[in-house]
Amino acid sequence: MKKWVQDLILGCILLLFSAVSFVYAYIMKDASAKYFFARADTYILLWTGVLGILSIALIVRSLRNRPDGQANQIVTKRVGVTILIIAVYIMLLGKLGFIASSTLFLAALLGFFTAETKGKHIRGKALLREIIICAAITVVTVVLVYYLFGVLLGVRLPTGILG
Repeated sequence: MKKWVQDLILGCILLLFSAVSFVYAYIMKDASAKYFFARADTYILLWTGVLGILSIALIVRSLRNRPDGQANQIVTKRVGVTILIIAVYIMLLGKLGFIASSTLFLAALLGFFTAETKGKHIRGKALLREIIICAAITVVTVVLVYYLFGVLLGVRLPTGILG
């Protein structure tokens, strides 16, 4: 497939997604917040509007330039595994809760990308070092996100069977 055709298709899909999301956010109207910038729908409108503008720019660029080069393959092993990990995370979120499912999610993503990048070249102490680094990143990220959203912002995060 030509690069410009792939960009055109991607631009159209993103434009459709942003238009539907924009309309949904416009209809949603968060009545619980008094101020415009405190409402959840404000930021959905903002980001979907930006995505729509960038989608239009991608469509115009693809139609105007029409580069002859071949496009890189979009659906690869990385994309498939990442989508699978995200799907499992979403399924486990309600059952295990935020902390457990997010820990598993980050550990799986970091483990997969580290193994794919470093592959068979990592053994012994280097492997142990990578495991420790992935575990530290996972724990710090989950704790910070939980503290930011669960404690500081007061968002009710899923507790699952643990809560």
